[in-house]
Amino acid sequence: MEDRFFTLARARSLLPRIRSLTEKMVSLAGQLQSFHPEIRGLAEKGGENAGSSVGTLYLTYLLQMQDCIGSIQGLGCLVKDVEAGLVDFPHLREGRQVCLCWKLGEDDIYFWHETDAGFGGRMSLEDE
Repeated sequence: MEDRFFTLARARSLLPRIRSLTEKMVSLAGQLQSFHPEIRGLAEKGGENAGSSVGTLYLTYLLQMQDCIGSIQGLGCLVKDVEAGLVDFPHLREGRQVCLCWKLGEDDIYFWHETDAGFGGRMSLEDE
């Protein structure tokens, strides 16, 4: 069971890879968001066989984003917010499961939270 959890040192060692994947994921999420008006229009015309190069590009970006999420999860992390780039690392603290919490733009892992608290319940690791 212990191997499902990250030590702070292990989580920090993966941060460069997580950061790279998360940057790509957030960028792709933004690109996908920009296509929503046209994709909605295509969906409404779906019965008319209305094709579009945007639809193909949208699916390409969607698959790339799914690959990023899968790679992050494959490392044992939890993607909590695709657009914000929020990633949790399962962690044991005083014998109970919590999460180390990192968000794109942060230089390091500075916070943790209870599993049911989420981002709003983040507490500083420095307070230990």
